[in-house]
Amino acid sequence: LSRMGKEQQKGKSGIAAHYVSRNKAMKMLQITLRDFRRLCILKGIYPRDPKKKPNKDKNKTYYHIKDISYLAHEPLLAKFRSFKTFMKKVRKRLAKNEHQD
Repeated sequence: LSRMGKEQQKGKSGIAAHYVSRNKAMKMLQITLRDFRRLCILKGIYPRDPKKKPNKDKNKTYYHIKDISYLAHEPLLAKFRSFKTFMKKVRKRLAKNEHQD
């Protein structure tokens, strides 16, 4: 029993640990698809194909985990979020007809 190591968790080692799907990346960054596309274009981050892509996910888009962690600490991300909250407030005011002429 002492020779047997800890059981590996799925997706924690190997190729699966270095890549993340676009949906998962968007959930990590907590942004919409439109903002994610815009951020990737501005920062020059492109999707990468893993060497051993799973058969069931042939048409999924994968990004390198380091690229996503780089985007997570980007000041532009905070700008996108603050602009989104500002636009929410604007829409709310317009709905209440509180705009000034």
